[in-house]
Amino acid sequence: MKSSFYAGASGLIAQQQALNNIGNNIANVNTNGYQKQGISFEDLLYMEMYANSENDPNHGVGVKAVSTGLQVGQNPLKETNYPLDFAIVGDGFFAVRNGNEIQYTRDGAFAVSLEGNQAYLSTQSGLPVLNNTGGRIAVTKQENGIYNTDNIKDQLAVYNFDYAGALDPVSGNRYLPTAASGNPVQINVADNILAGALESSGVSLVDEMSNMIASQRAYQMSARVVQTADEIEQTINNLRK
Repeated sequence: MKSSFYAGASGLIAQQQALNNIGNNIANVNTNGYQKQGISFEDLLYMEMYANSENDPNHGVGVKAVSTGLQVGQNPLKETNYPLDFAIVGDGFFAVRNGNEIQYTRDGAFAVSLEGNQAYLSTQSGLPVLNNTGGRIAVTKQENGIYNTDNIKDQLAVYNFDYAGALDPVSGNRYLPTAASGNPVQINVADNILAGALESSGVSLVDEMSNMIASQRAYQMSARVVQTADEIEQTINNLRK
């Protein structure tokens, strides 16, 4: 009966991870530029079912949840007409600096941050947005006191990866390169940057709720397997008395 315990327990762990992933997606349903994270399931180690069988059939003793990475794609665009909002049409990510790290995002809801008498383009959380030379993007103030945003679009750097789905999430919508994603490569897509618009989240609330119900049912089934295996084990122990 140990295999039944293992199968049920591993199912509980796997479905809990799936529910956590679904919950994270739902929490970012309104996060600009969020790339949905996927999850799938794999069999655990196999063992021989009948040692004396000629065909030696195998059977598994459990399941594990594995990430399938980001489901990178073009999310719906929404028009804002705000001069500091930018959306990438097609592939690519904006680059921002967080401490010593350069992180990548499709969230183009930018702002202006002041350092002394100089203004720079930044994210809503204050992280510097980088230009096509890896430096900061200075924003100048006009005589009427309004910041000049006309040339910002041409300075924005856009990077792509060999396999963007393998990027490592470090926040709601910022990512770091990995060995699997490959190194960032700057691409010239100035014409594919849309000003006055933002990319919405890639999460469909309807799909995530459907996935949640399915995972909850699978979780309950795994719990029932553990309970049944325990009841059978107790019955066997009582027969020995």
